[in-house]
Formats: sequence, structure tokens, C-alpha cells
Amino acid sequence: MRKIAFIWDLDGTLIDSYQAIVEALKTLYSKYDLIFDDVAVTAYILKESVGSLLQSLSKEYQLDCQELLAFFNAQQEARDHMIRVMPFAKEALQFAQDRGIENFIYTHKGASTFAVLEELGLAAYFTEVLTAASGFERKPHPQAISYLLNKYTLDKAETYYIGDRRLDVEAAENAGIQSINLKQADSLINRKIKDLSELEGLFSAT
Repeated sequence: MRKIAFIWDLDGTLIDSYQAIVEALKTLYSKYDLIFDDVAVTAYILKESVGSLLQSLSKEYQLDCQELLAFFNAQQEARDHMIRVMPFAKEALQFAQDRGIENFIYTHKGASTFAVLEELGLAAYFTEVLTAASGFERKPHPQAISYLLNKYTLDKAETYYIGDRRLDVEAAENAGIQSINLKQADSLINRKIKDLSELEGLFSAT
């Protein structure tokens, strides 16, 4: 029997935290007296990541990147009440559970992840949840994914990282597993889907 596993990104994949992220970034820009260009910042984080944005700000304005990250995380967590479940997320997780597909999370979101998952009714679906507080290298480094592969003896050929950014695809590739992505184009290791309702069609024969 196939032992399939899904390792999930969180923000933009299972939960819609866009409004909370943007508001947190606005507050950060204000704190450091930076000009916030809504269109440019939004385009950047949708293409890259918040972490990449903060690294860029750190280099451009000689700011401490860890300080920026800590401030952003605190501001985002203060807005966790704004977070909503992404369309078809619960249905996709229930489908996976019903088919015996094991679910994990690897996210850059902090320790408040667990409270958010509980509040949204998603916590029970996951075998293990890795967050920024878990101490692993940030994506696209494969360290966290490799940890899950080794700990749970997952088959690389049957393990999929599901996300919405380029660094999610890169993390999957670096770990030697397949990628399923909501925004990135089809490739040798990635399958693009329009929304999470398509997962059932991809794995219904398992």
C-alpha cells in the first residue's frame, strides 16, 4: 500500500493571513520610518516571501534582520484573529485523512501557529507541526523537510510539499520530494493547482 504524505505550507495555502501580514508590515515600515508602497510590497511578498523582503530592507537600510523579523512576527501574531481558512482547506485535509494520507506542516509562522490551528478547527489533522520556533533553517533550506522524512520514514517519491510560493517549490526540490503549488507553474517536480479542491482528483485512486 502506498504511504503518501503531505507536508503543508501554512500562510496562503491553508490559511488566508494576507490582511494580517500587510497590516503587520505597514506597522513595521512606520516604526522604522520607511515609505510603505502597498502595491510594490504586496507584489514582492506574493512573488517571494516576507522573509526575503525583510532581508532586503536589512541590507538597504542597514537594519538588523533578526530585529525586523522579531518585530514583524509579534505584529502578525497580534493580528491572528484576522486569519481565515483558505477555500477547500478543510475538505482537502479531511480527504487526506480519509485516504490515510499523513499530514504535516512546515511554516515560517511562529509559535502562535498552534493556537491558530485550534481556533480554525484544523489542529487535529496533523501528525506534527513545525514552525519558526522549531529552530530549523528557513525555506528553501530542506532541513525541516528532511527531519520529517527521517523521523517518520516517509517515502520521498510519495511525499509532497504543498505551498503557494516559489521558495516552497525550491524547498521541495532541495529535499528531493515533489511539489504541489497554488501559484507556481508546472515543472518536472511541481504540479500547479488552481485551488485545494483539485487534490482529491490527483489522489482519489490512492
